[in-house]
Amino acid sequence: MRIGINYRLLLLDRYNQRYTLEIFDAAWYNGDKATAWWWLVKMADLKKGKRGKQKKFEMPLASILLEGAYFDFDSFFDHFQKRWRFFRISPYKDKDSFGMIVEGMVIGLTFTPSLLADPFLMHSAKNSVLWPHAETHVSQHNAHLTLALAREKDPVSSHILFSKVIYSLLHQRNAQGVYLRPGLFESSYYIKGAEALSSKKLPTELWVHINCLGLEKKEGFSFYTSGMNKFGKKEFEIIYAAEKSFIDAYYLLKDLIDHAIENDIVFKNGDTFGQGDDKRALAVSGGKHLKGQTVKVKV
Repeated sequence: MRIGINYRLLLLDRYNQRYTLEIFDAAWYNGDKATAWWWLVKMADLKKGKRGKQKKFEMPLASILLEGAYFDFDSFFDHFQKRWRFFRISPYKDKDSFGMIVEGMVIGLTFTPSLLADPFLMHSAKNSVLWPHAETHVSQHNAHLTLALAREKDPVSSHILFSKVIYSLLHQRNAQGVYLRPGLFESSYYIKGAEALSSKKLPTELWVHINCLGLEKKEGFSFYTSGMNKFGKKEFEIIYAAEKSFIDAYYLLKDLIDHAIENDIVFKNGDTFGQGDDKRALAVSGGKHLKGQTVKVKV
């Protein structure tokens, strides 16, 4: 019989009163301490009567890949405070975990001195077009951090804070990159993208993954998104774009993502996007490459 691990969460409530919640014999977490931490925060909210309305989204977990079985939480926290000007934060920290409350949202970090046990990680590395030689780099990681966010606000505010935390985590010297299934980003690429937050722009390319299929098909390329559901919206699909319009189709999809997230738009069947000769018809129907209803874009 496998013996589980005990997890403890020490938090400050709004009156700075400390209280502790515990999960005992957490074998069913399979060693994922950040998931256990996330559930403890949810339990804390229930304990305090914070059921609230059912949200239409949940933030994902992020995994920071590390080369070297160590991580300096103090260095990360110092960078996070100075870069994003978050002060008067009282973090909770022990040997391999870190927690803090920022703008009412709860951030949990756990350090694991071993490979990330995700069966899709190497698949993402093999197919990554944003990280040259990703397979080689990813295979060299020997530790990882798991980042969880609880008590989320609206999707955009939550993603902004999430990206600011990842930005500061990736500035640590042994951070290789971040895995946001299915997205995989090299540290320098993510950091450059997240710089947009300094000018109040949204780095949607870090939040919504654009997938391409059909490189060998005569019919043309197909695209679909992963991540629009985190904003309470249907995923996008472009079915069989002609080869000559590959770049145009990609940037059309990128513009649609930006427009939908920045303006909180939910497209309906029969809507259009663009103006003049660039106007595109949108249709909502069953997904070609995804389950459920998706927004199809005609190119």
